[in-house]
Amino acid sequence: MDTLFAFVIASVVTLFFVRGYLKKLTAKANPGSRPSAEHAGPQVPCPRCSKNIAKNASFCSHCGAALEMWKVKRAEIQTGPAAQGKPKPVINASLCVGCGSCVEVCPEQGTLELVGHKAILAHPDRCTGHSRCKDVCPTSAIVLTYGGVLQTMKVPQINERFETNVPGLHIVGELGGMGLIKTAINEGKIVIDHLRKQLGEPAGDRPQDDFDVAIIGAGPAGLSASLTAQQYGLRYLTLEQGEIASTIRQYPRQKFLMAEPLEIPLYGSLYVGDGTKEALLSVWESIIKNTGVQIRTNEALMAVERNGNGFHVTSSRQRYHARFVVLAIGRRGAPRKLNVPGEQLPKVSYRIIEADSYEHQRVVVVGGGDSAIEAALALSRANRNQVTLCYRGTDFQRARERNQQFLAAAEKDGRIRVLRNSNVVSITADSVTVSTKSEELTLPNDFVFVLIGGESPEDFLRKIGIQIVEKIITEQVSSY
Repeated sequence: MDTLFAFVIASVVTLFFVRGYLKKLTAKANPGSRPSAEHAGPQVPCPRCSKNIAKNASFCSHCGAALEMWKVKRAEIQTGPAAQGKPKPVINASLCVGCGSCVEVCPEQGTLELVGHKAILAHPDRCTGHSRCKDVCPTSAIVLTYGGVLQTMKVPQINERFETNVPGLHIVGELGGMGLIKTAINEGKIVIDHLRKQLGEPAGDRPQDDFDVAIIGAGPAGLSASLTAQQYGLRYLTLEQGEIASTIRQYPRQKFLMAEPLEIPLYGSLYVGDGTKEALLSVWESIIKNTGVQIRTNEALMAVERNGNGFHVTSSRQRYHARFVVLAIGRRGAPRKLNVPGEQLPKVSYRIIEADSYEHQRVVVVGGGDSAIEAALALSRANRNQVTLCYRGTDFQRARERNQQFLAAAEKDGRIRVLRNSNVVSITADSVTVSTKSEELTLPNDFVFVLIGGESPEDFLRKIGIQIVEKIITEQVSSY
């Protein structure tokens, strides 16, 4: 009994101090979000719950929404010509593969440097505005900006309810400008919250192919939207052009970190700390199995057409009707695939990020363009990995001359094995089979990068009437 009493007292004391600590953190993050309106400064409505909050708050003091999600949505649209003056290179670290091309080509030595296998603008004062760094970057990680602009990006025009200029058609996740897993999951839930309010009471008898909402894509945003729709009892349709969790399988990172847990509808807390892609994939499959969420796999979206108070949604299999449509298809669109056995394995990726995280691995890179060559060079630096580059052609004329020279040097030094006139036949957990004109080779293998291009979703979005705009992200923009 004494032990139980001591435990209760200790728990109460702990909760008291934890509560006080969290209140201090909240006050620090939201200096203007105190309940007293007269001390809160300028007020604006929360895009999630519509209650007034401090204009520069990081979180809504009422519903707890992280207002970073609306940063791109609320950013200004680029109008007229770009500002005059000396441009400044801005490097997107999530796209940089650490190839060093920008550092080597820059005329002002020391302006750019590689730190931790990522390019940084080490001495901005030395930059004279050349665009060579941008021109040679194989992953478009460098953009040139003016004045206080931190970044410009082309994104669909979306309001705070994630609705496009086409009424009833919404976009969530990476396609809307924010590529974080947590942000995508939160957006998927919030957009269904908004749609549920608009739908009102469930309709009576309807045809089997008549849905409240059609959700396109089963990545983080699409799965979250589907789970929320199921939780609310909505009639939802979720289409995925590949297999379940194919979005996770295609993640280019070997490892990633989710710094804090987040709530998944119908599942509970999701937390993956310093996890692998395989770990997240296992969690994803567990969520789908345990919740019973319905996803129609290997069914690609072909067309979306406005029809009365809803939409005709045409897939590769049939035609449906839905009151609302939520697109969660990603910014990169559909990568071109090899269509060979084993390509669905988690070790196969269609983009590479953080090449330095791969060490002592047997890697096959497929492709003959700049992105494939740059990836192979980055992976082979300092002989960190055993790299094979497979290309169906004889030469690399599509690549920049400079990349051709670097590849030739790496091949001569034995850092990269180049298989010309070759095609991947099959992929297994520990090998890749490649056919050449003279023989068929089975290569021991840990990772495969298929870098043979893709189809951007921008043309499809324009075709269905969605406006694409260029947003300006400045260093001064608030998180709201």
